[in-house]
Amino acid sequence: MLLFDHPEYDDHEQVCFHRDPGSGLTALLVIHRSVASRAGGGIRFYPYGSTAQALTDALRLSRAMTYKFALANFRMGGGKTVVIGDPAVDKTPALLHALGERVEGHAGRYICGPDVGTNSDDMVHIRERTRHVAGLPSGGGNTSAPTSQGVFNGLRAVIEHVFGHDDPSRLSFAVQGVGAVGGGLCDLLHEAGARLVIADVNQQAVSAVAERTGAVVVSPEEILSSDVDVLCPCALGGVLDHSTIPEIRAQAVCGGANNQLASTEDGERLLERGITFAPDYVVNAGGVIAGTVEIADLDSRELDRRLAGIYDTTRAVLERARRDARPTEAAAQAMAEEKLASSS
Repeated sequence: MLLFDHPEYDDHEQVCFHRDPGSGLTALLVIHRSVASRAGGGIRFYPYGSTAQALTDALRLSRAMTYKFALANFRMGGGKTVVIGDPAVDKTPALLHALGERVEGHAGRYICGPDVGTNSDDMVHIRERTRHVAGLPSGGGNTSAPTSQGVFNGLRAVIEHVFGHDDPSRLSFAVQGVGAVGGGLCDLLHEAGARLVIADVNQQAVSAVAERTGAVVVSPEEILSSDVDVLCPCALGGVLDHSTIPEIRAQAVCGGANNQLASTEDGERLLERGITFAPDYVVNAGGVIAGTVEIADLDSRELDRRLAGIYDTTRAVLERARRDARPTEAAAQAMAEEKLASSS
């Protein structure tokens, strides 16, 4: 298949394949769209089964980053780097240095940061080869907590839209994936008095969250069909598809995972079932907001204001989707494109 024929290709500005045999680096660096001559996006380090899978993920994630920045009111386009490999085995300073050299080769058009499989300490190694790095320990650092807070703010807008109130203590939530973001969301929901059902392939993480929140633990196979009010996918993407959507018993879906819809048609499927979906790039924008602290020179007050704004943006997306009788994903994309057009 030619790149131009790929179903996720959306006139992306640049798709680069990078190899460095010496360090073992195999990566794709993709820029969906640049705004003000720059694009930003994290580095995902993941053991993809094939280059084709990695390309699909990079194309989708970079596009979502464009919309995420637009709806968070940042003048920056979206990009993404995906590194093919197991970060627990393949990630070395030499590989990160090689990746930093590739980022530097884009001369500031692409700014990288941490994502799944990478962290702020990794950005220190990359910074030794390029200036175009965010999410350093001295800057945005660990973005999990602001991501969790942003999802929680979006959740409040969702439950107000669906249930007519924004009180989590009156509702139950199923959280799929209780790592840094999902676990943080569980803590916030527990503090708000919510009833929790959780699942994760990492039993140690599940046990820790259950102990401190009193959550009910179910298997990863059961979590999506749990009998709860709200489903919160916080693991990897593509979990909402033709086979899982018919099994969902929740009235709303709002979580921190990227690319939760396996395809555009799945947004239609949720709408047909009457399930309200909060687009992930709307509610999980807290990470990019915190991660661009160095770039945008945000102080703590402005950071808090922008995180709080996720509630308003989520509510606007849901209201527009209801007004236009269309999937929320389509409404969010339309809002993002309007913002991009007005900023160009």
